Amino acid sequence: MEYGMKACPACAEPIQAAAHKCRFCGTDLDAYVATRDAAVEQTLFSGHPKVIYSFGQYVLVVITLGIALLIYWLRSRSTRFTITTQRVRVERGILSKVQDNLELFRVDHFDLLKPLGMRMLDQCMVHLRSSDQEMASVYLYGIPGLEALADQLRECSLRERTRRRVMPIERM
Repeated sequence: MEYGMKACPACAEPIQAAAHKCRFCGTDLDAYVATRDAAVEQTLFSGHPKVIYSFGQYVLVVITLGIALLIYWLRSRSTRFTITTQRVRVERGILSKVQDNLELFRVDHFDLLKPLGMRMLDQCMVHLRSSDQEMASVYLYGIPGLEALADQLRECSLRERTRRRVMPIERM
C-alpha cells in the first residue's frame, strides 16, 4: 500500500489515511470505528457503595454511639456494583451471593434523586427503570461521581439501543 493510504475497515479497499468516508463503499469510518469500539464492554465503576452516604446516617451513628456504623458497614460490604458500558450488575450478600444483571439497552428512564441529607455530603442516588420484568427498578447510591456517571450511563444506554437495533415502545 502506498504511503498515506490505509485499508477501509469495511471493504478493505485502499483509501487516504485521513479519510473520514470510504469512496468505494460509502462507509462513515468514524462511526464504524465508534460502533466497533462500543461492542467491547468497558468497566465504568466496580466496587462497594460508601458506608455512610447521607447526613441522616451520620446523625444516627452519633446517636447510637457507633452501633449503626457497624450495620451500615455490613450493608455496604454486602453490596457490590459493577457498572459497564453495556450493563449494571448488582451483587448482594455476605456469605451467599445473589447477582442481578440489568442490560443497559433495557433501561427506559433515569431518575437522579438528591435528598437534602445526601446533598449535604455531595452525594446523590440514581433510579434506573427498565422494561425487564425481573429487574424493573435499580437504585445506585454511595458511588463517587455518580451524577456524571449517570450521564455516561444514559449515553451508553442510547448507544446500546442503537447497536442492538432496539426501538422503544411508546405507551399511550
